[in-house]
Amino acid sequence: MIITIANQKGGSGKSTIAINAATKLLEQSQKVLLLDTDSQKNCEGFTNIRESQEKQDLNLPYFTLSNRSGDITQSLKQSVELYEYIVIDTKGSDCVECRKAMLYADKLVIPTTPSQLDFDVLCEFVERVKEVKDFNSNLEVYVVINKVSPNPFLTKELEDFKEALLDLCKESSLDDIHICENIIYDRIAYKRAISEGLGINEYNDEKAKSGFEAMFKEVLDTSGEKNDSL
Repeated sequence: MIITIANQKGGSGKSTIAINAATKLLEQSQKVLLLDTDSQKNCEGFTNIRESQEKQDLNLPYFTLSNRSGDITQSLKQSVELYEYIVIDTKGSDCVECRKAMLYADKLVIPTTPSQLDFDVLCEFVERVKEVKDFNSNLEVYVVINKVSPNPFLTKELEDFKEALLDLCKESSLDDIHICENIIYDRIAYKRAISEGLGINEYNDEKAKSGFEAMFKEVLDTSGEKNDSL
């Protein structure tokens, strides 16, 4: 299964979701590849911490990390038979890597923050997704509302944002896009876990852990036809 994390806007939390997705998948399989196409190499920094000497006593499971840029087709062809799960972290722009990563994916996760600026960029990105689905009709698309303030006084703003997302999907003729019911709150636990080389599923913060796992369960539980384009 290939899961691509993408949004052409930076700062939406793609790398954090990719890292935590790969770490969570290690509970199901040892054959997990995290393909980092972002030149910032956030995933590499996390992996270096996780595999450091200081962490050896924790006996943490490892995923395989691969850094690639440009046309990732050949890399995916070589990897698809070797790994049960491939998670692709893309850069925050409309680029070759991003389009290829969506073209070959079984599932596309689009993180977005509940702001007008992010919504405007998402409207543009949905058009790219429509183009990709012309060639990858089995692509399952999930929008994750990420980095949400836990402030209870902002509940109405969040509900308005959800409604706007639903309207966007209808207007774009993409009724099959899944708006995840479980949102990801902006919790310091995510930063602390990554700084310690841990996935949120391995970190001692039940609210953050349960929130991410509920969202990711939505992504994994929905399963359509496999993409055989590689």
